[in-house]
Amino acid sequence: MVSGENGARVLGDPTASAADGRFAVPLGEATPAAAPSPSGGTPVTFYIVRHGQTEYNLKHLVQGWCDAPLTEAGVRDARACGRGLARAGIEFAATYSSDLGRAVQTMGELLSARSEVAPDLAFPSRMSDSRIREWCYGDLEARPGTLMRDVLNEGFGCDMSFEELNVCLPETADAIKRWDASGKAESWEQIKARLGDFYCDVARKVALSGGGNVLVVTHSFVIRSTMYLLDPARVNDPVKIENASVTKVTCDDGFACDRGAFSSALFTLGVTGSTSFLGSRL
Repeated sequence: MVSGENGARVLGDPTASAADGRFAVPLGEATPAAAPSPSGGTPVTFYIVRHGQTEYNLKHLVQGWCDAPLTEAGVRDARACGRGLARAGIEFAATYSSDLGRAVQTMGELLSARSEVAPDLAFPSRMSDSRIREWCYGDLEARPGTLMRDVLNEGFGCDMSFEELNVCLPETADAIKRWDASGKAESWEQIKARLGDFYCDVARKVALSGGGNVLVVTHSFVIRSTMYLLDPARVNDPVKIENASVTKVTCDDGFACDRGAFSSALFTLGVTGSTSFLGSRL
């Protein structure tokens, strides 16, 4: 494992698995590669995959920076997604996963299955990046999901549905941070800054190499936050982001993507939470 820029790490082993530790270290259709945009810029399309199901998902435990390995179903779905992307003939100019073990494991299984179906497709170096890890939930980590609901209901002063919490995503993050006594939970501004930095940084780097598609493996609330930042009206479309589902985001011109420019003025939210690549999961 070799260190890269901006905290990213190069992962050379496509079969790397998730770490078992409780806490990690601190912090559709194919899009043609390098097709010119209407403005004459260099587009970059992100295929954003949620990690496969984990043991904590099964137990309904809060899972932010704490970690758990994939279940058998999680491995199966990650591999099904890889096969689906391969059969669609989608080439990737770069691949990035969150640095948390479940995302790294998902990426490894996905790329392994992809190479079995389409060995001639390009296999770019795998990078892991702390900027796309899940929200940090502080003292709520590895605790029952019902406790998080209680904390949020207390913070908002009323019972809030999941859909209502999504609509109020900045306030949701800040309510968790106010309740947290560990000092580790993140504010909305912290989450927004690191995600925007990642998308703009990677879009520009890929554009400098000719543009194309980027495979990203990350987490539910990273994807939800991405949706909120680009198109708040679609934040509940879908209400549940399934494990191994794919969300697409396109940067119209990576060359125009300066730090802090992550907005709908330059990035477009495409299909969200799609399970079409999973096929029959066989």
